[in-house]
Amino acid sequence: MVNVVGDSQAYTKKPLRLVLLLLCTACAYTSGYANGQAPEASKPSDVRLVIDISGSMKKNDPLNLRRPALDMLVQLLPEGSKAGIWTFGQYVNMLVPHKPVTAAWGNQASAASSKIKSIAQFTNIGAALEKAAYDHKRQNNKNKPYQTHVILLTDGMVDIDRDNALNRKERQRILNKVLPMYQQAGITLHTIALSDNADKKLLNKLALGTDGKVAIATNAEELMSVFLQVFNQAVPLDAIVFDGDRFAVDSSIEEFTALIFRQKGAKPTTVVSPDGQQYTKDTKDARVNWHHTSRYDLITVKEPLEGEWGVLADVEPQSRVTVVSDLSVAVRSMPTNIPVDEVIQTSLVLREENKTITRPEFLGLLNIMASITSPTGNNWSQNLSSNEVPSDGLYSVTFNQFSEPGDYTINFVVEGKTFNRQYTHQLSVRTPFAVNTQKSKANGLTTFSVEVLAQSTTVDVSKTTVSGVVKSPSGKVNKADFTSQQDGTWILAVSAKESGDYIVNIRVNSINNKSVREKIALDPLRLSTNEDNIFNAKPSKPSKIEQSTSEPIKPPKSELAAEKIVDEVKDGGNVEELVLIEEEKIDYSQIILYGIIGLINIIIIIVGYIIYRKLFKTTPEVVDDEESEDKEDAFVEPPMDEMAVDELLEEEIAEETAMEEPEPEPAETTSDDAMAAALMDAEDTDEDDEIPDFSLDDFSPENLEEDELEEELDLDENEDEKK
Repeated sequence: MVNVVGDSQAYTKKPLRLVLLLLCTACAYTSGYANGQAPEASKPSDVRLVIDISGSMKKNDPLNLRRPALDMLVQLLPEGSKAGIWTFGQYVNMLVPHKPVTAAWGNQASAASSKIKSIAQFTNIGAALEKAAYDHKRQNNKNKPYQTHVILLTDGMVDIDRDNALNRKERQRILNKVLPMYQQAGITLHTIALSDNADKKLLNKLALGTDGKVAIATNAEELMSVFLQVFNQAVPLDAIVFDGDRFAVDSSIEEFTALIFRQKGAKPTTVVSPDGQQYTKDTKDARVNWHHTSRYDLITVKEPLEGEWGVLADVEPQSRVTVVSDLSVAVRSMPTNIPVDEVIQTSLVLREENKTITRPEFLGLLNIMASITSPTGNNWSQNLSSNEVPSDGLYSVTFNQFSEPGDYTINFVVEGKTFNRQYTHQLSVRTPFAVNTQKSKANGLTTFSVEVLAQSTTVDVSKTTVSGVVKSPSGKVNKADFTSQQDGTWILAVSAKESGDYIVNIRVNSINNKSVREKIALDPLRLSTNEDNIFNAKPSKPSKIEQSTSEPIKPPKSELAAEKIVDEVKDGGNVEELVLIEEEKIDYSQIILYGIIGLINIIIIIVGYIIYRKLFKTTPEVVDDEESEDKEDAFVEPPMDEMAVDELLEEEIAEETAMEEPEPEPAETTSDDAMAAALMDAEDTDEDDEIPDFSLDDFSPENLEEDELEEELDLDENEDEKK
């Protein structure tokens, strides 16, 4: 064991032991940090809605159900958040100004949502995304007051011109320029595809590239439900348990909002308070705000009575009750999209007035359950409060139940003697690669296009290769190489010269951004010439996955190795399972070379540090504050035709400046002015009899020292003025 307290020069004699010590310390710190890190302070959401109004929407949304769906989101946005609405076709227009959410903003947004029409000629997705992120350079600030989310709804492809070449070029620009802009700014982009005609591949890439939610509404009737799913990801709110006909309100709740979706043909909703009083949409009460539509009721009650409330209605499952309260559950943020078999570590605390509760007598009364609902409906749960009460109030949990692709729901429920709180998170589990197929006929010849799409942002597309083996209906087997595309996909064209079923086995040699190689055999794909449908296997866990972190990155497999697969299949091998290619022998000479280089670098760093300590031990580093100032405020966003960007930026800069800058010191006054001000202050004090607010912290030793220093500085300044 190395003595950490000894002379620092002793480490230079044994650099390897020092390196091992540093590595072990780093690993121990990282492990503890991952398992026990508390939830971060939540920021209010900045939600920017981007709505397609192209002419094709007349067909896909004939009843214009975008209006009530958008109005629902507007009603759900809490005060303190920020929002704006853009519409786009050939041009982009700001329908509702991007400002903090207030009652006046909500009224303006509700009125504006009723004006949405399908009148535009083109679908300029790129320009719409750019204008919704007009302040992207200011979003890089880690201390920004909001967490920004953009929600894009469209039913079409990138369409800016009648020339398809220009459309393809614009699509590539979105992937190469607009998406990286969102990633660098830390903006989360959620996409909603309305109809099968939407460019779902592009929307997937945009959302997955920013860890946003990918949603598909197959018809306009599903639009409201899909909008709500995306909204829940963008604007997480404190909720309480609601079983469909009752919920409990505790004394800490200042306001609750019940979103009640009614079944078709159901009777009007009635809410019953604990004292038996019934409320409907026609009830006149200053504390109750009731928003009624043909699909749902949104009821907000301020200062509600403590006790059990009831709901008389035919309630649909997505109904919920959210609350405004000083008592809340905070959960460490989790991703929206993960690969199959990913492990998630998260934690939970209960907060009162934004302070973590650590009192053991209070925490000992809690029942905290974590549960997961899988795509197949299976449930898993764990009681987090069954063990000893944590001294720091932090409850940690590890989830490793994501073995199959699909949508999962993670739910936390905290129950006390007189209250409950609920937190829900939607999670999409994806295979590393997805397969899409298309079938076409020309001149009597059927052709299948097989496309492999990377669904993980960690895949290094430039170093990943895809190959396959195709078996024809007559049993003939051929090797097939997929062609890499610029948009990160791989395509194979299969010409069906025979009638019947073709079987395609696909092998992916993937390398991620950590230089880890994965060899993945995807599920066999069946292509039929006899039916109109293409029998594509459902996405599932890859049948074979091999990983290697020790071997260096190697070039793609040789033609001889690929021919060996074909020969084995011809000799009777089972074509339903892709035969794995033999592993190449590890080139240990390269590993030794890399090890020597790394060791030399470590020794150079250690020696350099010792020299630095000897030469500059007594010389403190001087930092020029003026040179280190952030110059980002000097940025001026270029003006846009359809929106007053300069005004928006000025407002945001003013808001941030007001939040960050200290209050200005009072200007110097003459003796007469000072005496007059003192007399006015004395009169105000006598009239109001108010006692000034103070805190015991003001009398702490640190503050007293600061006061003494300020007095000394004032004396020095007065002497200087006299001189």
